[in-house]
Amino acid sequence: MFEKERIRQELKSKRLLLTKDEVKRRSKRIVERIGELLKELKTNSFLLFHPTKNEPDITPLVESLLKEGKTVAFPKVEGKEIVPLKVNSLKELRPGKFGILEPPYLPERVLKEVEVVFVPGIAFDRLGYRIGFGGGYYDRLLEKLPVKAKIGVCFDFQLLDKLPREPFDVPVDLVITENTTVRRKEWKQS
Repeated sequence: MFEKERIRQELKSKRLLLTKDEVKRRSKRIVERIGELLKELKTNSFLLFHPTKNEPDITPLVESLLKEGKTVAFPKVEGKEIVPLKVNSLKELRPGKFGILEPPYLPERVLKEVEVVFVPGIAFDRLGYRIGFGGGYYDRLLEKLPVKAKIGVCFDFQLLDKLPREPFDVPVDLVITENTTVRRKEWKQS
């Protein structure tokens, strides 16, 4: 566990040192790479995340997905769980439990399944495992939510060869950075 915390602190600090311009430039490349990937996937529902603390900003995808008639959701923290809530616009998002922008809780907007989940993280490895902020929110969500593709999103320096992991850690299927896409061997496109 100590090793996870060391990696978490080191990479959080490194990410916080990025300038706004660096985050914007790198995020733009990630969004372009995701756009290319989405042409391969025949999917209609997406759970994105709003960036915090210099995470990659993939919110530019929202407008194009909505224009294509896709279902777009953002996570809302309710207790110890993440609830995926459908949105029609980024303007609906408000600061939530951790100061991260999230949608208001409306029972009729809760999604029971999402085809593609974009997963933030402080670090990912080439097997799809991740280190987040340590609350286990995404692990619990991915364990119970039916998903076609779990896509980790981070900057190049956050992609490591191998991370320490726990039995409850749920790996993602792909990791996308500004320069790389890593796919888990057992991931099959359906």
